[in-house]
Amino acid sequence: MPVDPITAAIVGSVVNSMVQEIANAPGPTSPVPIEGVPRTLPENTIKGEMQVFSPTSASVDGQMKMLAPGVQIRDPFNTVVLPGQIRDAVPVRYQTDMSGAISRVWILSQREAAQP
Repeated sequence: MPVDPITAAIVGSVVNSMVQEIANAPGPTSPVPIEGVPRTLPENTIKGEMQVFSPTSASVDGQMKMLAPGVQIRDPFNTVVLPGQIRDAVPVRYQTDMSGAISRVWILSQREAAQP
Protein backbone atom coordinates (compact mmCIF):
# COMPACT_ATOMS: atom_id res chain seq x y z
CA MET A 1 0.00 0.00 0.00
CA PRO A 2 1.61 3.30 -1.05
CA VAL A 3 2.16 5.99 1.57
CA ASP A 4 1.63 9.64 0.75
CA PRO A 5 4.82 11.75 0.59
CA ILE A 6 3.98 13.89 3.65
CA THR A 7 3.50 10.86 5.91
CA ALA A 8 6.68 9.28 4.55
CA ALA A 9 8.65 12.48 5.23
CA ILE A 10 7.32 12.74 8.80
CA VAL A 11 8.07 9.10 9.59
CA GLY A 12 11.52 9.38 8.00
CA SER A 13 12.29 12.50 10.02
CA VAL A 14 11.20 10.89 13.31
CA VAL A 15 13.21 7.72 12.65
CA ASN A 16 16.28 9.74 11.62
CA SER A 17 16.03 11.85 14.80
CA MET A 18 15.79 8.72 16.95
CA VAL A 19 18.83 7.14 15.29
CA GLN A 20 20.87 10.33 15.78
CA GLU A 21 19.79 10.56 19.43
CA ILE A 22 20.85 6.96 20.08
CA ALA A 23 24.17 7.45 18.27
CA ASN A 24 24.95 10.60 20.27
CA ALA A 25 23.78 9.25 23.64
CA PRO A 26 26.40 9.77 26.31
CA GLY A 27 28.00 6.68 27.76
CA PRO A 28 28.44 6.08 31.45
CA THR A 29 30.21 8.98 33.19
CA SER A 30 32.63 6.61 34.88
CA PRO A 31 33.97 3.51 33.12
CA VAL A 32 33.62 1.51 36.36
CA PRO A 33 30.70 2.34 38.63
CA ILE A 34 31.27 1.93 42.34
CA GLU A 35 28.40 -0.48 42.78
CA GLY A 36 25.85 -2.22 40.62
CA VAL A 37 23.16 -4.72 41.41
CA PRO A 38 24.24 -7.91 43.20
CA ARG A 39 24.51 -10.63 40.57
CA THR A 40 25.93 -14.08 40.15
CA LEU A 41 27.97 -14.55 36.99
CA PRO A 42 28.40 -17.96 35.33
CA GLU A 43 31.42 -19.99 36.44
CA ASN A 44 32.91 -20.36 32.96
CA THR A 45 33.64 -16.67 32.32
CA ILE A 46 37.00 -15.15 31.48
CA LYS A 47 38.17 -12.00 33.24
CA GLY A 48 39.85 -9.22 31.29
CA GLU A 49 39.89 -5.57 30.31
CA MET A 50 37.94 -4.84 27.13
CA GLN A 51 37.89 -1.91 24.77
CA VAL A 52 35.45 -1.92 21.86
CA PHE A 53 36.67 -0.62 18.49
CA SER A 54 33.69 -1.39 16.27
CA PRO A 55 30.38 -3.27 16.45
CA THR A 56 32.28 -6.42 15.45
CA SER A 57 35.68 -6.14 17.15
CA ALA A 58 37.19 -5.46 20.55
CA SER A 59 40.49 -5.73 22.32
CA VAL A 60 40.69 -7.86 25.46
CA ASP A 61 43.93 -7.52 27.42
CA GLY A 62 45.61 -6.23 24.25
CA GLN A 63 44.41 -9.08 21.99
CA MET A 64 41.97 -8.36 19.18
CA LYS A 65 38.83 -10.47 19.35
CA MET A 66 35.69 -10.64 17.27
CA LEU A 67 32.30 -9.81 18.78
CA ALA A 68 29.69 -12.41 17.88
CA PRO A 69 26.61 -11.28 15.97
CA GLY A 70 24.03 -10.44 18.62
CA VAL A 71 26.63 -10.07 21.37
CA GLN A 72 24.97 -9.31 24.69
CA ILE A 73 26.77 -6.75 26.84
CA ARG A 74 25.48 -5.93 30.33
CA ASP A 75 26.67 -3.05 32.48
CA PRO A 76 27.09 -3.30 36.30
CA PHE A 77 23.39 -2.48 36.68
CA ASN A 78 22.54 -5.45 34.42
CA THR A 79 21.23 -3.18 31.67
CA VAL A 80 21.98 -4.24 28.10
CA VAL A 81 24.31 -1.77 26.36
CA LEU A 82 25.37 -1.56 22.73
CA PRO A 83 29.03 -2.03 21.77
CA GLY A 84 29.20 1.60 20.60
CA GLN A 85 28.34 2.84 24.08
CA ILE A 86 31.61 1.50 25.51
CA ARG A 87 34.14 4.24 24.90
CA ASP A 88 36.90 3.36 27.37
CA ALA A 89 38.63 0.16 28.44
CA VAL A 90 36.49 -1.49 31.12
CA PRO A 91 36.98 -4.54 33.35
CA VAL A 92 34.77 -7.39 32.17
CA ARG A 93 33.97 -11.05 32.43
CA TYR A 94 33.02 -12.63 29.13
CA GLN A 95 32.09 -15.86 27.39
CA THR A 96 32.93 -16.97 23.88
CA ASP A 97 30.93 -18.97 21.38
CA MET A 98 32.14 -22.07 19.52
CA SER A 99 34.02 -19.94 16.97
CA GLY A 100 35.91 -18.05 19.68
CA ALA A 101 33.98 -14.79 19.22
CA ILE A 102 32.84 -12.96 22.35
CA SER A 103 29.14 -13.67 22.80
CA ARG A 104 28.29 -12.46 26.34
CA VAL A 105 29.95 -9.69 28.34
CA TRP A 106 29.42 -8.40 31.87
CA ILE A 107 31.02 -5.03 32.65
CA LEU A 108 32.22 -5.28 36.23
CA SER A 109 31.60 -2.88 39.10
CA GLN A 110 34.59 -1.93 41.27
CA ARG A 111 33.63 -4.61 43.81
CA GLU A 112 33.28 -7.31 41.11
CA ALA A 113 36.55 -6.21 39.48
CA ALA A 114 38.39 -6.63 42.79
CA GLN A 115 37.30 -10.27 43.07
CA PRO A 116 39.55 -12.98 41.54
